[in-house]
Amino acid sequence: MTTLSRSESFPQRLKSWRQSRRISQLELSLRCDVSQRHLSFLESGRARPSEGMVLSLGQALEIPLRERNALLLAAGFAPRYRESDLSEPEMAAVTKALDHLLQKHEPYPAVVIDHLANLQRANQGADRLMALLMADAQSDLAAGGQPNLMHVLFSPDGLRPYIKDWEKVAHFLLCRMRAESIAAGEPQDMVDLIDALYRYPDVPQHCPLETAHEWRAPVLTTTFEKDGHNLSFFTTITTLGTPFDVTLQEVRVEHFFPADEETEAFFRT
Repeated sequence: MTTLSRSESFPQRLKSWRQSRRISQLELSLRCDVSQRHLSFLESGRARPSEGMVLSLGQALEIPLRERNALLLAAGFAPRYRESDLSEPEMAAVTKALDHLLQKHEPYPAVVIDHLANLQRANQGADRLMALLMADAQSDLAAGGQPNLMHVLFSPDGLRPYIKDWEKVAHFLLCRMRAESIAAGEPQDMVDLIDALYRYPDVPQHCPLETAHEWRAPVLTTTFEKDGHNLSFFTTITTLGTPFDVTLQEVRVEHFFPADEETEAFFRT
């Protein structure tokens, strides 16, 4: 699927989403309880959709909320889904839940990130890990605030020098991000991030599947080596189950679990 520009019309967007989901006009019409003829007219521009029809199509095609807003705008309607800041009062219950997940994962690292891997929150375990790995960094990546974790992992001035088998880890991270981007309709901000990551020196340009058998563990592990420490992790990602807000649909909690006894002992002591 090619990236949709903001200037593309509703018919173009609808057809692109349907084709990217590999759904026929007949199947989509059945999902939305309309005739195939009407759906064909919507894709050709011979008919204009109602707001309810756009919302029904977005749900049937499982389009992310951010892109459903774009679909509504292209059809001439106002966006339906909010994009809130986690600091807003309406988000208090959700942020409390996110903080609970971070706290309960102590002493091991856990972070809250958005769809671009911008850091939103971190627990003390993550702060300790970053303090160890970034203690000698001379770049703005170590300046605190809300860094982008993908840039931190790919930059020679970030964590990259301390990641064992960095090229293999980068393969999988890029493959995952590209898959997430395609599933989300290749939004421009994700495309721009992936392009920026590829501009770092010596970034692998391909994601060969044959490297998967080289990993001894049943999951991808990332090992950091610094100051005599070898810290190995695998991660899980938690998302909110029923979001009606763009921010909440894109937020995720990444938990880092020790992959060996040495890493577990480091954090527990």
